[in-house]
Amino acid sequence: MIPSFRPLAAVIALLGALLVALLPAVPASAATPTGWVRVAHLSPDTKQVDVTLSSLSGDTVLYKLSSVGYGAVSPYIHLPVGTYAIAMVPAGAPTGTTPVVKASVAVTTGRAVTVAVMGLNKDLQTHVYTDVLGTVPSGKARVRVLQASTKHPTVTVKATSTTVASSAGFASISPYQNVQAGTVPVTLTAGAMTRTMNVPLPAGSVHTLFVLDTASGGLAVSAILDSWASAVTPTGSIDTGAGGLAGPADLGTLAAALAALAAVGAVGAGAELVRRRPADL
Repeated sequence: MIPSFRPLAAVIALLGALLVALLPAVPASAATPTGWVRVAHLSPDTKQVDVTLSSLSGDTVLYKLSSVGYGAVSPYIHLPVGTYAIAMVPAGAPTGTTPVVKASVAVTTGRAVTVAVMGLNKDLQTHVYTDVLGTVPSGKARVRVLQASTKHPTVTVKATSTTVASSAGFASISPYQNVQAGTVPVTLTAGAMTRTMNVPLPAGSVHTLFVLDTASGGLAVSAILDSWASAVTPTGSIDTGAGGLAGPADLGTLAAALAALAAVGAVGAGAELVRRRPADL
């Protein structure tokens, strides 16, 4: 007797329906133009903050980050095209607390941007930088410099012998440049002070080198991953530890799961037809 595949098809259909029901209510669809945004906390004397990204009216919170400290950069958040509100409040503050930072950001089709909160707490500034992604030549990495130091007016940054930024002022960002991939010595120079740090820059990767202050008054560099071997899709940022900047599940992953279920369902239905046909003849 040829077994029937109808129970399997029914289970697959039920699982698909359950997955659809569990999808978060984010205003995105396959046909909706999208872009990416990430948030950076670059104010050295501002304590940990909670960050929310919401609709411009502020009544729908789409993304929340908890206890974000100095130098932390969120993963990219994939959003439909539009304008969104970003707010920062002291970590753990009660609902209704006046934000220390309020800003808006426009998400445009296929573009990625970094929203950076910079400067000292008494004079916080918000800057938006466009992240230009593209294919990196074989054996190379691509880098640029965002100068966020509040203690050093200008900083020169070299990756091995390549000058990536020369006398870069506060809040400035340099053009991307290709450098030899590998563990690269990155040298920071401000006046008479020089510091060199070894920074991993794998082949095919695109990084922003954030110049930060240290507690002792020196300089540090944090290499934040913009993308990896991709001409379109940003891949996120460095692992910040503690899970404070962990993002929500990617809707694309859930969509892929649904597509896989649909494919399995189609294969199951096809197998049922193929295997039952001889019995029907």
